Amino acid sequence: MSRFLLGFVLAATPLLGLAQNPSSALAPFLPRPADYTLMFWAEGFPAHLPSAPWRRVIRTGHYAAALETDSLRISHLGPADAGGGYAAAGQETKAVWENLPGADLSLSIALNGQTYSCLSGSPWTQYAGPRLIESGRFLQRADVTGLAFRAADGSVLNVEARLETVAWPDRIGLIFAARPGLQPIPPGEACFGHQGGGFGLDGTNHMELPHRPELDPEVFTLALWVYVPVDCQASPKTFPWLVCKNHHEQADGNYGIVLINGKPQARLNIGGGRENQFEATSSRPLTVEAWNHLAISYDGQDLRLYVNEQLSGQTPIGRKRVPGKAGLAFGRRQDNSGDGYHFRGVIDEVRLYNQALTPAQWKNGDAPAVEQLDFRADGIAANHQPRAQWPDGKIEIALNGMKRATVMPQNGNEWSEAGVFLDPVRIAADESPDRVTLAAADLASGSACPVSYDPRRGWHRIDLNATTPSGAGNDAMERIKLTLANDSADEQTARILFDKTVFRQRIGAAITGISAVLRDSDGQPTGIPVQLSKNWHNRPEGGVYAGQWFHGVSLIHLPAKAKVELELCLTYGHWGGVAAASHAQLCLIGWGSNQLWDQSAMGSWGESICYEPDQVQADCGILDVRPVMVASRSNNQPWGWTNNVGGGDFFRAFSKDGERLFPAGVRTVYQSQGPCLTTVTYSGQTGHALRHQATVSLGRTDDLVRGIYHLRLDVDQPLPVSRFVVFQIGADTYSYTGERKMALGHAGGLIREWNTQWGGDTYRTEPVECTGQTPWISLHDAVSRAESNQDGAWANRGIVIREWRARLGGKSASPWMAERGIGSRGALSSTADLVLPPGVNQLEPGDFIEATIEHLIIPQFAKDYYGPDEELRAALQTKENTWQMVHREATGNDRQVQVSLGKLQGRYPAIAIATEQGKAEFTVQGGLGYVPMTFSGLASPAKALLQLDGSAVDQHIHGNDYWQTNYDAETGTWSMTFNLALSPGKPHQIQFSSVP
Repeated sequence: MSRFLLGFVLAATPLLGLAQNPSSALAPFLPRPADYTLMFWAEGFPAHLPSAPWRRVIRTGHYAAALETDSLRISHLGPADAGGGYAAAGQETKAVWENLPGADLSLSIALNGQTYSCLSGSPWTQYAGPRLIESGRFLQRADVTGLAFRAADGSVLNVEARLETVAWPDRIGLIFAARPGLQPIPPGEACFGHQGGGFGLDGTNHMELPHRPELDPEVFTLALWVYVPVDCQASPKTFPWLVCKNHHEQADGNYGIVLINGKPQARLNIGGGRENQFEATSSRPLTVEAWNHLAISYDGQDLRLYVNEQLSGQTPIGRKRVPGKAGLAFGRRQDNSGDGYHFRGVIDEVRLYNQALTPAQWKNGDAPAVEQLDFRADGIAANHQPRAQWPDGKIEIALNGMKRATVMPQNGNEWSEAGVFLDPVRIAADESPDRVTLAAADLASGSACPVSYDPRRGWHRIDLNATTPSGAGNDAMERIKLTLANDSADEQTARILFDKTVFRQRIGAAITGISAVLRDSDGQPTGIPVQLSKNWHNRPEGGVYAGQWFHGVSLIHLPAKAKVELELCLTYGHWGGVAAASHAQLCLIGWGSNQLWDQSAMGSWGESICYEPDQVQADCGILDVRPVMVASRSNNQPWGWTNNVGGGDFFRAFSKDGERLFPAGVRTVYQSQGPCLTTVTYSGQTGHALRHQATVSLGRTDDLVRGIYHLRLDVDQPLPVSRFVVFQIGADTYSYTGERKMALGHAGGLIREWNTQWGGDTYRTEPVECTGQTPWISLHDAVSRAESNQDGAWANRGIVIREWRARLGGKSASPWMAERGIGSRGALSSTADLVLPPGVNQLEPGDFIEATIEHLIIPQFAKDYYGPDEELRAALQTKENTWQMVHREATGNDRQVQVSLGKLQGRYPAIAIATEQGKAEFTVQGGLGYVPMTFSGLASPAKALLQLDGSAVDQHIHGNDYWQTNYDAETGTWSMTFNLALSPGKPHQIQFSSVP
């Protein structure tokens, strides 16, 4: 299988133009051991652990801080040494920060001669309270919303306010932002409207017209304007009715419009009962905090729903409608049963016609309205819900006596900010003028990229929205030339935000798979990390952070009088012509839950594997999982989002009483975020008994998704358990697929295959020992759990246990597995669980597990896969939808390595070789897809020769764009990672050499 070019040698060039020795030239600019940040919940996510405080901890290589997000008290703040560096900090105890003193923080608003002081932050809800904005190696950014303010006389201020923390390794910013709160929607005709005044619905009132025959024509159109606020759903238990005639949806003659998860739905009943209820639903939610025009019509044949004069739903019925005799209600269900199904918002310009009209007809006045409701002509028309007016407001933040204030603008819709930028080591303000000069230019067009400096957040923001991709299709890349200069006599630090909201890459879903690489002026990767964060969620509850954006964050030291040129490369689908691997923090603001969610992707066509370390949304660590290079879920086309076959978890523990024991204090260390190999570690504790970590990886390849997990568990205290799952595919609480068969085997073949038994929340099989060389488990013959037909290809799943060492219950133990039937999110399925050996119901001090597990997402049928790997396609032709595909992976990707120069440090996720004086030689047999190979201990990133079977390797598309370089700040050395396509049936000779 020849998927690489030959005859290329990495050239030796002076790095950055500063010296002939590239290592010494780069050294002053590189990250240092203290250049890291971590952010985590001190005792675990408190919503899972009621006794845990709402204490969010920041730990960097210079300081630590803890914020109580409910009281907005800084309980700990002060210096902390770098310890063992970034990776080691991920496994520290709280002794690093728990003895640090607190700091005095106060937030206040002066208004109309009174001072209002902040009492608290909002409790955590789906959209409010403590939220996470962006997180990674160099920057932790979070906020607390819903701040409450009260004056000395007890009066409460109507305000929308938040506190944002911006933590860099050596600095932290505290930013207080506020604006006047929204005025409550007044009930009745005292409300603002679309044209003049409207009719306000505050969630308790409604408007109703008594029945008259003209309100119930046989064919009709009902149209109205509706203002929809964020909190339009007055009760979390029931959906709101905007308009409802004749009792409820199961009553004969009923018609109306409801909101279901923000989406309007027209309803009509002809004949009575559930079986005669008809619906037409919009595919998109209404725009909140805005006016929307809605209309429902019935012409004797079709029920139609119009949103903003566009047909948004249509259902054929073909029955004669029998009018009812009950009232026409606005703002609730007409019969007012239950809690009334109330709507909060505003209605205006209601029109009812005794004909089924098109938008053009009602706009042109082609038919008279039989009922017309307009409200106060002298009322106020407004595009948005009015805010309170603060003509003389001032906001102030004070920290240990340091005060910063801002006068609020006259426009009440604008946010005002007051912030302090602090050196936490000295506990002193750090607001020295910026002395770093940055310039950026798009290499494709030569045009400059705007650069601005934000002193409150401490970054230089580089606007990448006008950059132009070079190359075509999946090989497109954006390249930006960066020039950094320090003209001062002292060393400076450039904190850089690469900001992008416009994406011109047209294949797939560009934002889902971005990798960012900093290269030198000759195009060679430097190893300087770029932190990856992104968002694509648009719910307006997210406020200023919602919407589509990509943030790449880096930190570069600049010596006195120094100047350096770098190149930022943004790659999407491919890196060196092969699907790139990326791992990024995905912001959930604009989606909900708003805590840490990580999203890894192969290529740029949707998510591949998602992780939620604090298990906020679905009580498990692995969530959405999707196959790659199979037909998409939306249109059966290539290069798109595929179906979710997700769910999984690590170290799932239950007390002897059956209570779930959630992970706590989980810290995330981003060692590498792509594009050849990702490496991210989640470390935490379960109670006082267990310490655990999961290092997850995804590699650049062209065949299928392989998540490689290195798991480590250490037991410090006795822990009786009723159930303990080392690893599972899906999860008890999250599984979006169901496989009708499972199988267990090893390298030699099949041990057992059986039909699964879904549901029951119980084990359907007795535990079976995973024996033999390279045990594997296959979950195949999968089907969607969705009731409706779903477009796109499906996938099977499996695991291969590559490495396993364990002591459990005080004895050496092998892995065991069992099938568990579950009911998750309204559907039945089964999980494959790695469990404790029979008879072990207590973990003992000194027990441990160390394992490497390969998580496979396999195309189900040969026709589904459109990727370039012909060996995978050929295997699917004969083994599709069977356990044999997992067995193929177990044997074909069994990498046997013999090293003649260097030291073998691991075989998964990469064949890792510690070089000797920058050289390595070895033989490898086995390997499917593109096999990652990492060479470490390098004195320089600038020059290397990689040979496969005597021929130099070249996979470049845009010059030097197919390998990954990482810098180890603790050792002062580099590593390089390549991905090579091997033929698994024969040995291959690999030679690597680097010149320092």
